Amino acid sequence: AILLQADSGEVLAEKDADSTIYPASMTKMMTALLAIEANPDLDTPVTLPEEIFPALQAQNASLAEFQAGETATVRDLLYGAMLPSGAECCEALARQVSGSEEAFVALMNRKAGELGMKHTHFANCTGLTSPEHYSSAADLAVLLQAALNNETFRTVFTTGQYTSSVTAQHPKGLYMASTLLSRLDGGEVTGGQILGGKTGYTDAAGLCLASLAVVN
Repeated sequence: AILLQADSGEVLAEKDADSTIYPASMTKMMTALLAIEANPDLDTPVTLPEEIFPALQAQNASLAEFQAGETATVRDLLYGAMLPSGAECCEALARQVSGSEEAFVALMNRKAGELGMKHTHFANCTGLTSPEHYSSAADLAVLLQAALNNETFRTVFTTGQYTSSVTAQHPKGLYMASTLLSRLDGGEVTGGQILGGKTGYTDAAGLCLASLAVVN
């Protein structure tokens, strides 16, 4: 664990912050940031390829419930990746940005190097368990601090619920809720409030959270 002052980066508390961990779906913070940086127009249409679904379903990945062949916007997929932790949204964004997940993962690792994430290596865009996919609490705090400087990322990260644009498959749009904010009752931070966050869970990673709070 690590606790930072968000604006200055001052470390307020930490425990084994440089220990290697499986980041699970906290990985999706990097995927979302790179997709935002690559897409000045968030209304760009993206069709979710059919071939991404069988492997995700076989691995019991969390899904936002977009359908194979559905065309959504980059914005819709960003919210789908971050709020309900939709792996299909990450896979579609990775292909939209880089042509393949492998090429996108190379971009993720380059960005990690630029940010100084010394204990991190990515092997996929979703956070599914792999021996080659690891990070640390300190590195993920560095990533989150950098990502929160992006206005679009910050908006998505602190949103509780979102309804996607209308598609043939979802004529009323697809409703999504934050896996973190939908579970809060308001008493989580003494003298403050949790503004947003990204949860993660796999058997190997356990329960994970990267979050932003304001106190006093």
